[in-house]
Amino acid sequence: MLHKLSFFIGSLFLCFVMSTGLMAQSAEGEGMGAELTSRYRDLVSFDYELEDLASLVNEGRSRDIPKDRILIINGTVSSRQLIDPTEESYFAILELSSGDWEDEEELRLYRCYIQLIGPSFAGTVPDPQSRTIDPKEVPLHADVLLIGRYLGYGEDETGDTFPVLEAVDLRVLE
Repeated sequence: MLHKLSFFIGSLFLCFVMSTGLMAQSAEGEGMGAELTSRYRDLVSFDYELEDLASLVNEGRSRDIPKDRILIINGTVSSRQLIDPTEESYFAILELSSGDWEDEEELRLYRCYIQLIGPSFAGTVPDPQSRTIDPKEVPLHADVLLIGRYLGYGEDETGDTFPVLEAVDLRVLE
């Protein structure tokens, strides 16, 4: 999976570099490529993983998570909930999780919730009443790469806190 994730991120970066290069070639004057690269770095952050977001929220340091940058994280879909199936007002929630072993005896789990809002996400979470499989469906237990923005955090009935993000784009890693 790590190989596929690296390939996807590499492909994403290559597309960005190519489009930046084409735009720089077509722009009048020099330095346009450097300007776009700088703007890209101001907008997108690869600095956080799901574990980082969950830890910052649990430690009461959610203000350290930037709300003005796009975050790129990956995780496993551990639950799905469809709120509004109407295409125009589509709203669904994915729970992403990841984990690591602590002292080879205890599994430490991290989770966050992703809001899928709008027509571009319609069909990603199936209607429980439907027997039709949408080609855009994000399967339960799928590994996904999320491009999203941090909205804040929520709290469950046990008092545990978790980060909440709004999806900009989402890809299932196969």
